[in-house]
Order: sequence, then C-alpha cells, then structure tokens
Amino acid sequence: MTKIYKSKIDWWVYALLVFMVGSCLIGPIVEGDDLAGIILAVLMAALWLFCCTGVRYEIRGNMLGIRNLYRWTWLPINQISEVKLTRGVVATAALSLDRVSIKFSDRSVMNGIAPVEISPRDRRQFAEDLKMVNPNITIV
Repeated sequence: MTKIYKSKIDWWVYALLVFMVGSCLIGPIVEGDDLAGIILAVLMAALWLFCCTGVRYEIRGNMLGIRNLYRWTWLPINQISEVKLTRGVVATAALSLDRVSIKFSDRSVMNGIAPVEISPRDRRQFAEDLKMVNPNITIV
C-alpha cells in the first residue's frame, strides 16, 4: 500500500511570499531600477515555491516517508507509539500550524526525544492510515 499526503499550507505562507516579493520590488523601484526588482522578485518567488512544493508525506508499506525540500527521511511505522493532532510553531517539515505530532517507542529512530511534527492536509485520515499499518498506535 502506498498513500501520498500533500502538506497543508496555511495562509501565512502565502502572506510571507507576498511580503517577500513586495520587499524585493520596493527598493529597486524606488531607485528606478525596475528590471532588477522584477528579477529579484521572480527569483525569490521561485525559491519560495520550490520550498513549498518540496514537502509531502508518504506511507509505503511499513515506512513513513517525509520529504522536505526534495530530501526523503524514512521512518518505521511499527516504531510509532503515539500520533497526536496538535497545533505548533516549532520549525519542522510542516507548512501549517495544524500538525500531527508523532512519538516513537524507540527514541533512537529520531536520535532524540522530540516528536516529529508534520502537517498533512487530512490529519485525521493520515492518523487512521498509520493505525491501519500499526494497530498499537495511540491516537490522541
């Protein structure tokens, strides 16, 4: 079974994009160099879109894949002990404050004690799909 979840993207991500592009245009336009402002704004928008489209999550068999900026991290679903629907602002592979916090029974999976926080569009279905693979998962 392979199931792909796109990341939920909050309004503030788009607002930040508009702010960044606007900021890139203001200086050059005031100085009279419209072309430099347009080039800088387009490059900034392309970089931001590259970052936003590079986040997704995939359940493939017993593995959970987290793609952040086109780099994959694969985690064993059978090591997940708890999935919590939460809101957070911690910097992570999430483009929304509506997140899923994942705790592992074996802390060595993530080389630390902090849970993994991600933001799939359909958090409830994502949690249920993880539980189908590992029935021992507690959903909070």
